[in-house]
Amino acid sequence: MRISVTLLQYDHGIARQVLDVVGELVRTHRADRHPGEFREAMAFLEQFLDRFHHAKEERFLFKAAAPECPKVAETLVRLKKEHAQARRMMKNALKALDEGDMPKAEQEARDLVDHMTVHISEEENHVFPVIENCLQLETDAKIHVQYEKFMEKEFGKSYYQVAEAFANDIQERLLGPGFFKGIA
Repeated sequence: MRISVTLLQYDHGIARQVLDVVGELVRTHRADRHPGEFREAMAFLEQFLDRFHHAKEERFLFKAAAPECPKVAETLVRLKKEHAQARRMMKNALKALDEGDMPKAEQEARDLVDHMTVHISEEENHVFPVIENCLQLETDAKIHVQYEKFMEKEFGKSYYQVAEAFANDIQERLLGPGFFKGIA
């Protein structure tokens, strides 16, 4: 087990929770009834998913894994490009919300949810298992230290608790307690 991968998987859980809420809002055409919360969720994704999670992958894990795990090196380059696509979708959705263009914001959000669902699945099922098998333990330990320093400096020591609390709160406010438990 590599802590650097495990932490990214934990990030995925938080991101997926908020992506699921956004996906449900746009799927049921309810985003326009909750524009403030919809914006909050998109702003959270822009910060947590892009500036926190994707930054950790790109700055630390992908950079270290490429030479140690050549089997996935090309895939890591493509995944980084997919991060840029997701970044554009988040920025476009937020801009559309600022401009009052709810249909465009919903479409960008829908595209983001679809894009990130496939992206996360690929990382979890294909890329991370390879990295788990070839990343040196010493490299993993260094990456973990880099993650911790990055989080503390840029987001604060308690950022995971803040992010988890937000994900749970936005889900309960918009969909009600335990909404996704009944769907599985």
